[in-house]
Amino acid sequence: MPENVRQKWRPRLWTVVAIVLGVVLSLPFAGLFLFKFYANQLVQQTEESLLAQASIMAAIYAQSYEVASGTETASAKTNQEFDPTFPSLSMSAGILPQRPDAVPNVVNPSPIYLDIGPELSRVASAAQINTLAGYRFLDDQGNVIGGSAEVGQSLAHVEEVKRALEGENVSVARVRVRDTPEPTLYSFSRGARVRVFVATPVRSGGDVIGAVYLSRTPNHIFRFLYGERFNLAKASLFVLISTSLIGFVFWRFITRPIHALIARTQTTGSNGQRWQPLEHYGTREIETLSHSFQSLTERLQNKQDALKTYTAHVTHELKSPLTAVKGAAELLAEEDMTPSQRRMFLENIARNTQRMEELLTSMRAFSLADQSALSGETHLNTIVPDLSSRFDPVRISVKGADTALPIHIDTLRIILTHLLENAQQHGASEVTFIAERETAGASLTISDNGNGISDGNRDKVLTPFFTTRREQGGTGMGLNIVTSTLEALGGSLTLLATERGTAFRISFQNAPK
Repeated sequence: MPENVRQKWRPRLWTVVAIVLGVVLSLPFAGLFLFKFYANQLVQQTEESLLAQASIMAAIYAQSYEVASGTETASAKTNQEFDPTFPSLSMSAGILPQRPDAVPNVVNPSPIYLDIGPELSRVASAAQINTLAGYRFLDDQGNVIGGSAEVGQSLAHVEEVKRALEGENVSVARVRVRDTPEPTLYSFSRGARVRVFVATPVRSGGDVIGAVYLSRTPNHIFRFLYGERFNLAKASLFVLISTSLIGFVFWRFITRPIHALIARTQTTGSNGQRWQPLEHYGTREIETLSHSFQSLTERLQNKQDALKTYTAHVTHELKSPLTAVKGAAELLAEEDMTPSQRRMFLENIARNTQRMEELLTSMRAFSLADQSALSGETHLNTIVPDLSSRFDPVRISVKGADTALPIHIDTLRIILTHLLENAQQHGASEVTFIAERETAGASLTISDNGNGISDGNRDKVLTPFFTTRREQGGTGMGLNIVTSTLEALGGSLTLLATERGTAFRISFQNAPK
């Protein structure tokens, strides 16, 4: 990377995996900070419970008042209309300040209230043992005539009490007054710092004769968690094991194969080391990626090996014409040379120069062979008419003309042109193309009735610069251009054994899925 280009920071794969696992692992603990919804549910549960108790206490209050005042009704109405009260408190609506303290009575309660007050206090004391709620029974002036505390004092100045004496059911949440310091853990839950107050009017004969004022601290999440501590421990253990298992799966099937793949790409090619398959691929995608790297490195290494071979061949092939040109130039410098001799040496220089140009042209065509290799799909019936017109003396027959070959039409034209030129140069008058579909892919066989290839040259025919037509200007690069083009497409060229003529087989492998 150039020094003036700033490299962008990117996290390692294992860092990303660790962060994801950390988030998954912390989700149960992060829930401790998300108690608003559950705390609101607990507050509404407490409100609902107090509303139910207040209705019962109001009925007891009204019955006691009617008995004491001699206005007791004979029976309840049979077709009375129901008017249920549902919980309505919400922590998001705000919490009121602490409830104001009770004050002395301004007006003393009437004798009826003083008569029923002790009985109501006994009911409240019995109920408080199980409900843990605070009960206040108020007369029509807001004086506490009975309950669990503040009897003989007035709560008429409290807002919810005023509204209840006016005939309204009121529920409020106020800041809780604690006798001891609040535990630090409770700071995570607002529900542990409030107290729910419910004020319900008491009616008799259609008139409001007083109010029932109840209060209770909602249950909080930590009491629930403590009660479920063993189940929570099991759940935490399960989350820990699951997270560890996920981490192992990531490491085993993704991280380790990728690191092994990186190490393999860094070591391949150094000191002539070839690609070695991985011991563990992990996933199918990494296996496919590894095979792609392997194919790429093999092509690059083959290209490097070919470059070394071609360099040696070029040095050898160009050495003879260069030597001839150099010698001819030196002889031309002689002054005592006849015109015929000078013309002969000039022709020699021209002939060898043309030879070098042909060699360089063939080498350039070979170097560009893989770049001209285009994938696609072609049928022989789309290209044979053009080839037949170009190679008129040669009769071309086709079998499987409608078989699809995985190669671009222009690339196939280059390959078949080289093969037809070789066949024509070696005396072939008939060439047969046979296209077939196989399990491993498609194939194309090109056979001719020419002079064929001798047994001694069969192993050399695909060697760069090998030719039996050197005197006629052959460079020995035609088949190598074909081979290089096919290798760039993942195909191959094979010389087949035949009793007459020459036959080559082009194989196209199916692309990996």
